[in-house]
Amino acid sequence: MQYSPKLKKVMEQIKDILKENDIAAFVVLHTPGHSEYLNHVQTSYSCATVLPEGIRLRLKESEIGKEKAMFLADGTFNMITHLTNAIAANAELYIDCHEKLKTKWNGSSSDGGHTSHNQQNN
Repeated sequence: MQYSPKLKKVMEQIKDILKENDIAAFVVLHTPGHSEYLNHVQTSYSCATVLPEGIRLRLKESEIGKEKAMFLADGTFNMITHLTNAIAANAELYIDCHEKLKTKWNGSSSDGGHTSHNQQNN
């Protein structure tokens, strides 16, 4: 098995909570040998969508009106700013710790690889 059913179940619960409460998030879950992560940016105040090739921004004032376009542009910029700042700050902490573990304890990890949502549910 290339994934953890426990993590898969919890991530689905988190997705439901985020959608129900209209909240954006970057989430990483871990158990020994497995991890799940989620980029959730599709909220009512965002024009962003996460695709395999990157984040897509779609905002056409001509289709939704100036007021709604400004609301989405402001909300998306604020969301991306907060996510970027939090992820970057925490990434530095984990990178530093990873290097220490590698050096001091000869740490090694096995990257279990990634499976798609479809592969995991077949």
